[in-house]
Parts: sequence; C-alpha cells; structure tokens
Amino acid sequence: MMVIGDAPLVTGFRLAGLEDCVQTTRDRFQKDLEAVLAKPEYGILVVNEQMFNGIDWRLRKKLESMAYPVVIPMPDVSGTSVEGDEIRTLIKRALGFDLAAKK
Repeated sequence: MMVIGDAPLVTGFRLAGLEDCVQTTRDRFQKDLEAVLAKPEYGILVVNEQMFNGIDWRLRKKLESMAYPVVIPMPDVSGTSVEGDEIRTLIKRALGFDLAAKK
C-alpha cells in the first residue's frame, strides 16, 4: 500500500504506521503518481482526491482500464468528496467479481 498526497493525508497514514508515503504538491502529483505506478509492488494506492481529479484525462483512462493497482481517492481535510468509486466497486474491478454478491 502506498499513499500519495498532501501533508495532512500523508501525516495521518504515517502516524498510523504506514511508511510508504509520498508527500507531494498539486504541480508534482501526476509525476509522482506515474512514478509509483511503475513500481509493481504496490497493489493499493491511496491518493488525495482533489489532486487526483486534476490529472490528465489520458492517465485517468489508463487507470480506469487497469485492475491493479486499486486507486482509492480520499477527500482532503475539508472532508467533502467530489467524486469517487465506492470501495466495493474498486474491489470488484481489481478482483473481477463482486465479493458481496449473493448467489
């Protein structure tokens, strides 16, 4: 798991014990995200939602077509979510099936 975002997001995860964090700015976010995507060892990327919404549409399309890693946008310190998939949808995309579906 890797976290990419602003100081409050990264600090929160570091305080929780996660060491793999990249503190970045809006200007550097896309470059930092692309660098982390090149590393196959990360299966989950937690990113700042506001920064994530500002990435280039081509990178967004690439991420939407990838099952791995799962990218989880987290709201910034204001706490309001602009957009984002539900965790269930992200897991379904990563695994290829719905864990919560009843048969």
